Amino acid sequence: MERALAGAIASAAIAGFAWWRGSLSRSGAAAATAVGTCIFAGGGAAWFAALVTFFVTSTLLGRVGRARKAAAKREFSKGDTRDAWQVLANGGAAAAAALGALLVPSPYWSAAFLGALATANGDTWATELGVLSRGEPFVLRGFSLVRVPRGTSGAVSPRGLAATVAGAGAIAAVTIAWPASFAAHAALAAVAAGTTGALADSLLGATLQESFWCAACARETEAALHHCGAIGAHRRGVRGLGNDGVNLAATVVGALAGAALAAAFS
Repeated sequence: MERALAGAIASAAIAGFAWWRGSLSRSGAAAATAVGTCIFAGGGAAWFAALVTFFVTSTLLGRVGRARKAAAKREFSKGDTRDAWQVLANGGAAAAAALGALLVPSPYWSAAFLGALATANGDTWATELGVLSRGEPFVLRGFSLVRVPRGTSGAVSPRGLAATVAGAGAIAAVTIAWPASFAAHAALAAVAAGTTGALADSLLGATLQESFWCAACARETEAALHHCGAIGAHRRGVRGLGNDGVNLAATVVGALAGAALAAAFS
């Protein structure tokens, strides 16, 4: 109960500041408070520090090269202010793992938590830094890799792949800072599971995520209603499976990969 209260106070304070700064919408701040409370209650300060690492680094990277990212984000992103769906898509699996650790204690929950959060961080770093690549990235279309505009969901680039590993490594660094809270092999597992989950995100984004075609602008977009005001025609992917759904699925993959690696090491 004490940890839950501490988590609620700390999460509300951080979420409130993020809302004031424009990084979170009101619904996003409420969701972030709930996610942070669950994680602090289930894993304590070390787990909460990993969550803060994700939030702070992703927020800061979102401001890097903002002018260069503007066009891509207008076509393929909701923007820099995260709403509740975005928060839950990135942090929901980690929060579920923390609740699992609270209700049914097991060493596998911490590995699942790290895998989910490392996936979210690796994918976010790849998105924020990969879009700054000079060349256009590649995406899987059928059985071939084709070049697509920067910011396209599912696209990969050398810089983006490096950012994925670095982002997962940032979460792994937290496990080194709190060795008493995580297993000895947790850092390696976090990097491996986070990279696996982020690659799953790219695969799902390239194959199953819905996309639309704006005939007025002659360009692909992730939103049915294009920013020009025209309604886009469904072009590919599963209807209703947007970027948030893909992110949630990828973090679940990362969590499962983390748990599987923990079982392999045990």
